[in-house]
Amino acid sequence: VIKQVSEAKFLGVTIDDKLSWDHHIKNLNTKLRSCCGRLYRLKNALPKSLHKEIYHTLFESHLAYGISVWGGVSINKLKPLFTAQKKCMRIMFGDTEAFLDKFRTCARSREYGSQILGQEFYEEEHTKPLFTRHDMLTVHNLYRYHCIIETYKVIRLRQPIAIYGLFNRSRRRDDLLITPTPTHNYTYMSASLWNKYRQSSGLQDFTTAICTLKTSLKRSLLDSQKRYEIDTWCDLNFSTFGR
Repeated sequence: VIKQVSEAKFLGVTIDDKLSWDHHIKNLNTKLRSCCGRLYRLKNALPKSLHKEIYHTLFESHLAYGISVWGGVSINKLKPLFTAQKKCMRIMFGDTEAFLDKFRTCARSREYGSQILGQEFYEEEHTKPLFTRHDMLTVHNLYRYHCIIETYKVIRLRQPIAIYGLFNRSRRRDDLLITPTPTHNYTYMSASLWNKYRQSSGLQDFTTAICTLKTSLKRSLLDSQKRYEIDTWCDLNFSTFGR
């Protein structure tokens, strides 16, 4: 007898009976926080030239795995993952000396009276400049990046045929996808994101080389990500496209 369960793990992704992805996000958040601890211990043993590569290998690889499937949830649901990602960015690329200086509060390290901890002690380093300086995508834009690239491959190559059959292409414009009923699933989100990016970038068909699309798409997402306030995130950083 096959028992009914509320969640099951398949190929590393936790699927729940309501497709809310809450269990997967919770498990992934635990894994990412564990990665932050390992990276903190590894950081000082490696040259700075390798920090970016280590971030992609040991952190972002977990964050981006299967993201086109579960990443279409609301920004509020992605908040724990974004918090873990910002923590990792501070560990790998933040001002370590300024952070450690906060804890040098004894009389030998500071003048009398400056040992008192003020509000600035509890303020964390802003991560938006770190993402901009090192050309890193946030979890929200990683979703948009992978979703658009995978959709482009499916439409251009018409493989796998089962997924290609889920898309409804316009008869008047071959590069336009007709969006189904709005949901958070892959079919609607990918079609919607592709139409927005097509309009923003001026793409007219599916003949562009995939490597060229990857470069232009990432440049567009990075441009959108660094817009508006220098050190404050806003929803437009995760929903619009740049040049």
